Amino acid sequence: MSDRFTARSERKAERSPMIRAQRLVSLSAAALMALAATVFVAAAPASADPAPSRYPYSNRDVGFSEVGFDFKTPGGIGDHLDRIQGFVPGRTPIIRAWTDFHTYASKDDATGAITMDFSHLDKSVMEAHRKGMRPLVTLFGSPSWLNGGHIWTANPTQDPPETWLPTDSEAWKTLVDLTVQHYGPPPGSPPGTPPIVDAFEIWNEPNIDGFGKYDGVYGDDGVIRPGDGIYDTAADATATLARYWELVKIASTEIHTTCGQCYVLAGGSAGLGAIHGDAARSPSAWLDWGYAHGYKDTFDAVAHHPYSEMNEAPDTPKCGAPWENLFGPPADDTPGQICGELAALRDVMVRRDDAGKKIWGTEWGYGLITPNPAWWWSEKRDQLVKGVRMWQAQDYTGPLVLFSYRDSEKNPYGIVEEKGFVKKDLALYDDLSLAFTNPDLRVPYKSQSGIGGYDLSDPRDRVVPFDYEHTGKLDHLLVYRPGTGIVYVLRRKTTVGTERPSFETVFRSTNGIGGFDLSNANDQIISYDFAHTGRQDYLVLYRPGTGIVHVVGHASDGSFWPVYTSTSGIGGYDLASTKDRLVAYDYEHTGKLDHLVAYRPGDNVLFILQHSAAGPFTTVLGSHQGIDGFALTSPDDQVIAYDYAHTGKQDALLLYRPGARLVTIVGHGAGNTFWPHLISSSGIAGYDLADRRDRIVAFDYAHTGMADHLVVYRPGTGYLDVVRHDPTDTYSAVHVAHQGVGSVGWFDLRNAQDRIVAYDFGHTGSADHLLLYRPGGRAVTIGTR
Repeated sequence: MSDRFTARSERKAERSPMIRAQRLVSLSAAALMALAATVFVAAAPASADPAPSRYPYSNRDVGFSEVGFDFKTPGGIGDHLDRIQGFVPGRTPIIRAWTDFHTYASKDDATGAITMDFSHLDKSVMEAHRKGMRPLVTLFGSPSWLNGGHIWTANPTQDPPETWLPTDSEAWKTLVDLTVQHYGPPPGSPPGTPPIVDAFEIWNEPNIDGFGKYDGVYGDDGVIRPGDGIYDTAADATATLARYWELVKIASTEIHTTCGQCYVLAGGSAGLGAIHGDAARSPSAWLDWGYAHGYKDTFDAVAHHPYSEMNEAPDTPKCGAPWENLFGPPADDTPGQICGELAALRDVMVRRDDAGKKIWGTEWGYGLITPNPAWWWSEKRDQLVKGVRMWQAQDYTGPLVLFSYRDSEKNPYGIVEEKGFVKKDLALYDDLSLAFTNPDLRVPYKSQSGIGGYDLSDPRDRVVPFDYEHTGKLDHLLVYRPGTGIVYVLRRKTTVGTERPSFETVFRSTNGIGGFDLSNANDQIISYDFAHTGRQDYLVLYRPGTGIVHVVGHASDGSFWPVYTSTSGIGGYDLASTKDRLVAYDYEHTGKLDHLVAYRPGDNVLFILQHSAAGPFTTVLGSHQGIDGFALTSPDDQVIAYDYAHTGKQDALLLYRPGARLVTIVGHGAGNTFWPHLISSSGIAGYDLADRRDRIVAFDYAHTGMADHLVVYRPGTGYLDVVRHDPTDTYSAVHVAHQGVGSVGWFDLRNAQDRIVAYDFGHTGSADHLLLYRPGGRAVTIGTR
């Protein structure tokens, strides 16, 4: 990490009382590996065996960059790694470790032989490998015989000496070769065995004085000539940059000669105040220089440390100086300008025709000092979770490495204290663990200004997925504003190549639709299969409390006309209460939502209505006692149709009472009989339904064409779970988020007005996307698995 936090990090953080996070389990102490001190001398490369395939690292991989592993815990390194694994269950952690050549490499003055003592590094790398983790080794540090004779001088502009870049290319080559061979496949392994280490980062933050120095003059001929022996930030900047890329090329050649499937990570990874406002020293400028001078093929991924300033969020825009936020908003969020260094790096890679490579976040986090107040901890929790979500949402990012899981004496960046105790904010541990282990939904579309020309500027606005083109796909959106007559129908526009998704208006009215004027603030609309075709290509518009109801069809010329109108309810249900609601339902198990459930929460009334091709609507079930297993006696009660049996038919009813934890799922048998599949008074799949704001939506999470998952969410809080009905007839959460979908900057579900509907974004015939919108706030996000 850079020196921006040094002053504050010198003070050891106070110890708070021991607090255990809900998912922090007590782990048995693991004995330290008995590793003899091992000294390696350069050897000839091993004979070529069949190379194993390259491990497909992605932005779902999570790593930890620990300052040191000699922690004062009973189990030592083994216990420390077990606790890291406990923090990210179900993941294979990456463990970043430094070679520290300045401490452990030696050169014999008489013979010139170079050796490396790996015993210290082995303690973490070998133990991590033994536990099935993936070590990432940072090749760093130069002793005086490697860096041109630099030693401690007590001059802060010249020290520490190990941060001087190597001047002896052959010695650097030897040290790289020793390291790669040492961490190749274990001795005696069969051909094709992967190496112990398959990813090497070339130096740490070489673009700042605190970690990268080189004294020289870079000539127009591309040759670096000796300098005056003193490092000067301005005069030696280009020589330092050029020498770094030479070292990358040397290391890359050695690594790939021995290990063809290994990853080489390179780049000037630091910024913020440490580059003193010099844009030429920014990570993107360093990377661009490397491309411009022929180093494109010397690295497999870009190493980056996406830090933000301590008091700023990951998405804080720095449009005039993107290096002042090494994270920053994605380019898609700031069209026409680059407002963060991550976007700047990506821009360089795209312009240099190298967009296939990934950017690895090999070190990232925030200093977490225990004495800060509660609001500060809440802010840092949100910023950390936001950063993880933003990182995972980009298609060009690789692993993200947290600095760090545990504090060391001078670096309070850990999630837990040096002795392993969880820090002051319990939710920080749990929410960050959840963000790392439970990837967010993919976000193909987001907007802060409405959608398709509809501004969503009014709290009354509502969105209804609708089969406008009679294709059997809920791939259009009807958006309306009850009480005003305003109604639009939107469709997703056809895109070409990498063009971003967008929407357009195909119907617009300010006086209602199909004869229904939408002049009452309580007006409601649902889509419905009136013609028994398996298509929800009709609209039911109704005004609870008045008996008024229309069923409206859509003609090929774009017009709408009423196929059914009434001022006294529908099918024997009077719609005389403002509490009345209608839901489309597959009563006959045909795969068609061609029946209507009419219910009155608080009055225990539930009717099921049928439309006959030969006549009007009729009642097939009329109950004033709710339905088997659930009494609709609370005004908060809700009913939805749901595919309980994974058949592609929404022929079960899910009834729930938010705030009371009650949920019942009923199936329909012979005649008018119903029986409960589930009766619960404690929520569902760990979601407690303890808040009156809770809502449930049926959703095709698995892209199977079946609305057999449930989205359970709590607007105003950020909570969203996706629940699955398991083959064992139990329920489990397959996705859990405490920050909504995407990142907090996209849609955080922190507004009480937030709503969600299931929608066919991809024109696949399945509502396998979620559309989240904020009436009155203009925000829209579409997410999917």
